[in-house]
Amino acid sequence: MDWLEVSLITDGEGAEAVSEVLRPFAYQESVVIEQLGDESSLDPMAMLEAVTVKIYIPEDEDTPELRRRIQEIIYYMGRLYPLPEPQFKRLAEQDWANAWKAHYHPFRIGNHIWIRPSWIAPEEAPEVATDDIVLVLDPGMAFGTGLHPTTQSCLIALEKLAQPGMRVLDAGTGSGILAIASAKLGVADVAAFDTDDLAVKATQANADVNGVAPRLNIWQGQLDSVPDHTAHPQWDLVLVNILAPIIIRLLNENDLLGYVAPTGRIVLSGIIDEQGASIEEALNNAGGHVVEVIQSGDWVTYIASPNPVAPGDSPTP
Repeated sequence: MDWLEVSLITDGEGAEAVSEVLRPFAYQESVVIEQLGDESSLDPMAMLEAVTVKIYIPEDEDTPELRRRIQEIIYYMGRLYPLPEPQFKRLAEQDWANAWKAHYHPFRIGNHIWIRPSWIAPEEAPEVATDDIVLVLDPGMAFGTGLHPTTQSCLIALEKLAQPGMRVLDAGTGSGILAIASAKLGVADVAAFDTDDLAVKATQANADVNGVAPRLNIWQGQLDSVPDHTAHPQWDLVLVNILAPIIIRLLNENDLLGYVAPTGRIVLSGIIDEQGASIEEALNNAGGHVVEVIQSGDWVTYIASPNPVAPGDSPTP
């Protein structure tokens, strides 16, 4: 079977909006967002401005009417925010399965984390230091590859926060990249869930490849499926790398902060800069406060406490 690739190059702010309007057209509502690091910069957080949004549509759903509808949506969005026309490309089955791999190479995140695609042999990858950890990933089309700045910011936050003996909850695990990194950083207990069965399977496969599957509890479900929440709200670190509106709903309606131990931390990511004020408001209303902000281009990641702000506290930029 052939596939239709629909792609559009924009910036971080545009990518968030475009991905949401294209998601209903995509195969299994899966959107690929690619943003590459700036290799000309020594800053490990430096990213190129361009962000590519891609979706894939089975050939039997590729019609002139569908293409016209997508073009119209992007056209009207472009009247509010500058956007180029979407590009359409037919791909054979094999090309579709590998289309996203072209720009995915071993790369470092933070000080001690390397990501290596599973199809690249260790001897072909850059040499790593003895105190580095290597995440071997074959995430598939739909789930986190580490290319997106929100995932990279989460890994940097995780590198700062993870300690032996901690209990970590990864809410909306995707490829499992954060859960696997937690295990490799030495935490004692890692739980990971996602609403998408394909994400759960991808996480399990990646955990197997990385040799940490016995240390991960992985399942399909929503936040309320986390076991023993009411009796034991003792997760030392909760990782939430999803969309800002969902984070706000979880804070307002689903007691997200109640899953965090009193002395623990929660990492909130997947947030465009302009959405930050709404996230902070929801966090404060839920009884927590921002401890640190990690900025990467147009994206922000919050490290937060489940407790109200203490006198003299202020977020670290």
